[in-house]
Amino acid sequence: MNKSNFDFLKGVNDFTYAIACAAENNYPDDPNTTLVKMRMFGEATAKHLGLLLDIPPCENQHDLLRELGKIAFIDDSILSVFHKLRRIGNQAVHEYHNDLDDAQMCLRLGFRLAVWYYRLVTKDYDFPVPTFVMPEHGEDRYHAEVLTLKQQLEQQAQEKVQSQAELEAQQQRLVSLNGYIAILESKQQETEAQTKARLAALEAQLAAKDAELAKQTEQERKAYHKEITDQAIKRTLNLSEEESRFLIDAQLRKAGWQADSKTLRFAKGARPEAGVNKAIAEWPTGKDEMGNPGFADYVLFIGLKPIAVIEAKRKNTDVFSKLTESYRYSKYFDNAFLRDTLLEHYSPDEVHEAVPEYEVSWQDTSGKQRFKIPFCYSTNGREYRAAMKTKSGIWYRDVRHTTNMSKALPEWHRPEELLAMLGSDPQKQNQWFAENPGMSELGLRYYQEDAVRAVEKAIVNGQQEILLAMATGTGKTRTAIALMFRLIQSQRFKRVLFLVDRRSLGEQALGSFEDTRINGDTFNSIFDIKGLTDKFPEDSTKIHVATVQSLVKRTLQSDEPMPVGRYDCIVVDEAHRGYILDKEQTEGELQFRSQLDYVSAYRRILDHFDAVKIALTATPALHTVDIFGEPVYRYTTGQR
Repeated sequence: MNKSNFDFLKGVNDFTYAIACAAENNYPDDPNTTLVKMRMFGEATAKHLGLLLDIPPCENQHDLLRELGKIAFIDDSILSVFHKLRRIGNQAVHEYHNDLDDAQMCLRLGFRLAVWYYRLVTKDYDFPVPTFVMPEHGEDRYHAEVLTLKQQLEQQAQEKVQSQAELEAQQQRLVSLNGYIAILESKQQETEAQTKARLAALEAQLAAKDAELAKQTEQERKAYHKEITDQAIKRTLNLSEEESRFLIDAQLRKAGWQADSKTLRFAKGARPEAGVNKAIAEWPTGKDEMGNPGFADYVLFIGLKPIAVIEAKRKNTDVFSKLTESYRYSKYFDNAFLRDTLLEHYSPDEVHEAVPEYEVSWQDTSGKQRFKIPFCYSTNGREYRAAMKTKSGIWYRDVRHTTNMSKALPEWHRPEELLAMLGSDPQKQNQWFAENPGMSELGLRYYQEDAVRAVEKAIVNGQQEILLAMATGTGKTRTAIALMFRLIQSQRFKRVLFLVDRRSLGEQALGSFEDTRINGDTFNSIFDIKGLTDKFPEDSTKIHVATVQSLVKRTLQSDEPMPVGRYDCIVVDEAHRGYILDKEQTEGELQFRSQLDYVSAYRRILDHFDAVKIALTATPALHTVDIFGEPVYRYTTGQR
C-alpha cells in the first residue's frame, strides 16, 4: 500500500490526516498504538465538528458527543462510531488492549467517519467513496511522510517575513508541522514534548477556524452553522453489515454476553457451553413454511438454554418492523437439531433440562402463532434515539403472551435479567389485583382508591406509560405509597424507582415513607428502601428514591450505565415540574442548562429502563402528556 486511505483529508484537515496516517503506519505491527491514534482521530474530528456546529466547548469527549447527539435526526451510526473509537481507545490507553481485529475495524470505522466529515466540510456531497485497503507494513510511507514534514518545517523556519501577520502565520504553521511530526513519531506513550506539540497543533487549528468564522457577520455565521447542521443531518455513514455487526457485538459484550460475529459463528464450530452466556451468530433455525432453511443472525444462549433470537441487519431502516424476522426465527427454531448437537458433548439429562419439549402458543389476529424461543430482538447497531424510535435502538418482545407489547431499549438485557423475566409470569401476577381488591389497610380516601385501581387496570391491559392527574392537596404521595405497596405485594414488580426532580422532594418522600403506617408498620420498615445517597440499589432493595440529575450522571454519562432491567417500575413524582434550577444538587449530580436540556435527559432516563412508567402530577405539562399519554384518572379540587 503506497498511500494512505485517508489521503483525501490532506489539505482539508492536516491534523486529523496526520493522526490517521499514524494509525495506519502502526498497523498491523502495533495494534495498540493504532487504537490509541484512532481514539485521537475521533476526538480531533469531534472537536472540529463542535466548532462547525456551534456547540459550546466541552470538558471531555463524552460530553461533546452528548451535545452532538442533541442535534435532532443526526445519523445515530455516527454517534455509535465516535463512541466505539473512544471506548476501545480508552481500553488501549488504560488496559493495553492490543487486539488486531479491533484495530482493523477501528481503521474501517474511522475511514467511514472521515468520508462523512470530508463531504460535510468541503460541501462535495457526491464525493465518491475510495476503496478501503487494509494497510500492510507502512514504514516506507511513514518515513517519507515524516521526511516531507521535516523539510517543510525547515523551509518554513528559514522564510523571511515582512509583517506581523506573516510572522504569526509562520509561527502557526511551525506549531502545526511540529504537531504533525509528533503524532507520526509517537507511539502509545507520548513523550511530554510530543504531547505538547500535538495539543498545540490542535489548538492552532481550532483557533484558525474560529478566527475565520469570527470574520463573518452574525447572520453569515448563523447561515453557515445552519447549512452545516442540515447537511450533517442528511449524510449517513452507510456502514457495511460487517461493520454494523462489530458495533452490535460490542453492545452485547457490554451487557455480559460473549459475542464476536467473526469467530463465534455456528459454521466455525461455536456451540452452547454450560456456564457460559454466548451470542452465537448464524445459527440454523430449521425450515420455514416454504421448506427453506433459515439462519438466525444471533441466538443468545444462557449455558445450554436458547433464550433469545436476534435479527441484526446493516440497513435495518425500520428496526421495529424487522421484529417479524426474529419471530420467524423463534417459530421455526429446530429444538431437535439443538438437542442432537448438545448430546455430542452433554448427557441426556443435562440436555433435557436445558431444552425441554415445550412450545408457547397463542392466538392473535394473524392466526395461531407458535413460538419456541421466548424473547425476540431486532437491531441495526444504532444508538437509541427517541426522535427516531422505530429506526434506532434495540427492539424486543416477550412473545409468550399476546398482550405483551414490543419495546425499544438503548441497551441489551443482561443474561440474569432474561432469566428473571423467564421465571416470572406477569399475566398470572396480574390476577392478584382482581383477587385482592380491598384497600382498607391503606387508609385511603375513595378517590385515592379509584386512582390506584385505574393504574392497576392500565397495567393489566398492558399499558407501559401511565399518567395520574390529581390536584394539589389531594394526597398524591399517599396515593403513590399505596400504589407501590400493592405493586410489590402482587409480585408483579420486583423493584420500583421513585423518581424526583430535586433532592428536597426526595427527602419529603422519604419522610412520608417513615410516617406512613400500614397494618401498624411504617412503610420503610416493610420494604428495603434506598435513599438519595445510595447510588445503586442492592438485590434486596424494593424501592429506590433518586433524582433525575443523579441518574443522568450514573446512566447517560457513564461507560458502565445501569442495566436496563435494574428497575421494572418507575413512579415519577410531580411529573409536571419539568426543568428546575436545583440549587440543592450535590457533587455527582448534573446541572441542566435549559428546559429543553432537562426534558431531553429526563426522557432518556425513562427510556433507558425496561419498566412500566407511572407519573403523578397536578397539572400535566405538554411534555408530560407526550411521554405518558392522557391521564387514566383525573381528580380535581372541584370534585372534593
